[in-house]
Amino acid sequence: MITTRMQGEMKLMKQLQALAMPAAKRKKFHREVTRLVIREARANTKAQRTVTGEAFAPRVNQKRKKPLLKNVAKAKNLKAYVGPNSGKVTWPNSLSGKIARAQQEGQTETLTAGKMKKIRGVPDYDSPATKAQAKALLQAGFRRPTGKYKSGVKKGQTKSRRVSSKWIMENMTLGKAALVLRILLDKKTKASWPVTVKARPFFGLRKADVNELSDRLIKNILTDVKRAA
Repeated sequence: MITTRMQGEMKLMKQLQALAMPAAKRKKFHREVTRLVIREARANTKAQRTVTGEAFAPRVNQKRKKPLLKNVAKAKNLKAYVGPNSGKVTWPNSLSGKIARAQQEGQTETLTAGKMKKIRGVPDYDSPATKAQAKALLQAGFRRPTGKYKSGVKKGQTKSRRVSSKWIMENMTLGKAALVLRILLDKKTKASWPVTVKARPFFGLRKADVNELSDRLIKNILTDVKRAA
């Protein structure tokens, strides 16, 4: 859950208390605020900007073009809880909420193979190798063994030939491709590794938005008081 702290909130609450605002009207105000928070969150993620209007910190992998937080800020994934004295917007889905908080505040998390299995599930190692694996294998210099030389200076050495991405995807499993790639790159399996998420504060209201809401609310209250007089 992420709770938004609005600048000017204490000033506004003092005004509300001074005017003895009815509970129904306070609840209506908080409902209006939470709706605005959701609209602004969606607008910020659509424009890929922070609450203050700055561009989101770029991805580590610049090749990925998918917009950040596109699904997390969808209205259907957010839920507002409103009462006379408070209003909050949160994610009922705990995983979505965790992702949103990490993006909002930024964090460094230590991942392990066990955690990745919980997030992504256990891979089907018997499924065909992926296009990305095929590309990585070819870049690492993979060649298909075709037997051994029977004579000459290369006698006993392994013959090999170049293959296409299509051949790799049709003839290698996901598990085998991962193992061969690790051997070619001479990589050891890490027990854990850090992953840093940069802060992209998309969730909240600008001071100008809060001031506008406050002024409008107080104006409406004063109008009601005059009518009742």
